[in-house]
Amino acid sequence: MNFGWDLTTPYGRDTALHEIGHALGFPHEHQNPEAGIIWDEPAVIKHFARRPNEWPEWKTRHNILQKLDPAGHEGSEWDRDSIMHYRFAAGLILEPARYRENPLVPAGGLSTHDIAQAQRFYPALAPSMPMLVPFESQRILIAPGEQFNFVIKPELSRTYTIQTFGRLDTVMVLFEEMNGEPTFHAGDDDSGTDLNACIRVRLLCERNYVLRLRLYCAQSQGEGALMIS
Repeated sequence: MNFGWDLTTPYGRDTALHEIGHALGFPHEHQNPEAGIIWDEPAVIKHFARRPNEWPEWKTRHNILQKLDPAGHEGSEWDRDSIMHYRFAAGLILEPARYRENPLVPAGGLSTHDIAQAQRFYPALAPSMPMLVPFESQRILIAPGEQFNFVIKPELSRTYTIQTFGRLDTVMVLFEEMNGEPTFHAGDDDSGTDLNACIRVRLLCERNYVLRLRLYCAQSQGEGALMIS
C-alpha cells in the first residue's frame, strides 16, 4: 500500500489507518445503518464537490450517503470515534440534531471498538496449536468469523498436499516461520465454488509451518475435514 501524504501528522496517520482498515475489510462507520444519521443531502453533495475531494455526486453517495445493507452488515451500534468514520463539518447532518451547528470530529486513532472488532476477525495465534500430521484428518466445524490454526513440522522434505473436504467455503494460507516471524509460503481458496481449498507445496524437514484456515462465505459454514498427505 502506497501513501501519498505526510504520515507524521495525526491526520495523516489516521488517514493511513483508515485505508488499512478498508484493506482489512472494514466499511465506513458513518454508513452504518445503526448510526441513524439523517443527511442534508444537497449540502453534502455540494460540500464534497469542492476541493480537496472534487467528487461527482455518485461518488459522494457511494462513500457517504448510501447506507450499508443491513442483511450483509455484521456490526454494532454507531461508533462515532471509529477510525472508519469521516470528519464532517457543521451543517451537513440534520440528525442527530447536535451536529446541525457543530462539526462531527472523531477522537482520532483506533477506538476501543475498532480494536475489539479487528481482534475478533483477525485473532492472534493461540500459544498452543494442534499439529497437522500426514494422513490424519482433522474435523472442522467452522462458523462465521472463525479461524483454525495448525502447526506443521515435516519429518521428510518432499511435496505435500494440504486439502479441505466437505462443503466448506474456506481460505487456506500456509506460512513458514522465518526468524521468528510467519512468512507467506502458499495459499488457496475455493471462492464460492464447489471446489475445496487445496495447496500442493514442497515442505522441508526441520522447518516450522503454520496453516491458517478461515471461512470465506458465511452461507457455507458447517462441518468438514482437513488433511495433509
